[in-house]
Parts: sequence; structure tokens; C-alpha cells
Amino acid sequence: MSAGVQQRWIVLGTDGRHVSLGRTEPTEAEIATASDALAAQGLSGWLARMQGEYYSRSRISVEPLQRIGISHDADWQATLSAFHAARQRATH
Repeated sequence: MSAGVQQRWIVLGTDGRHVSLGRTEPTEAEIATASDALAAQGLSGWLARMQGEYYSRSRISVEPLQRIGISHDADWQATLSAFHAARQRATH
């Protein structure tokens, strides 16, 4: 990874909604809190690492790291498509 590439850890819901946990790797306690918050709403998702500038038009990469929230068998590719659609709405 080059020095200019931004890296963030995010909580990514299966419907594409997402929130940043920050630029440093979250602690186990932070991951558990995020997972519990999703589960309390009956939602599931992933802890993921995003690389790239969110608000630029350039490509970014999103890597699933851990399933969180309620137990699920959701399709990662469908979740990723929903994320990119949400990002496009937010940036255009």
C-alpha cells in the first residue's frame, strides 16, 4: 500500500449502509459493540477494511474481515453492490 492510500475499518450492513470505525484497527471490544448494536436492530453485516478515498471518483477496495450482527448467510457480492450504490448516492 502506498503512503497516499487511505485505509479505514467500517461496519457494512447487508443493505449497503455503513459507518466508519476509524483509521486504526478496532479493538475486540469495539468490534463486539458494533456487532451488538447491529444485532439489537435485527441486522447483520461485516467488519470490513476499505482502502481508498471515499469521496473521490476513483475506485476503492472493500475487504470483508468478519461477519457481525445477527447470524446470516447473506451474499457478500450483493452487499458490496449495495455499498457502492450508497457511496455513489453520497458522492454525486
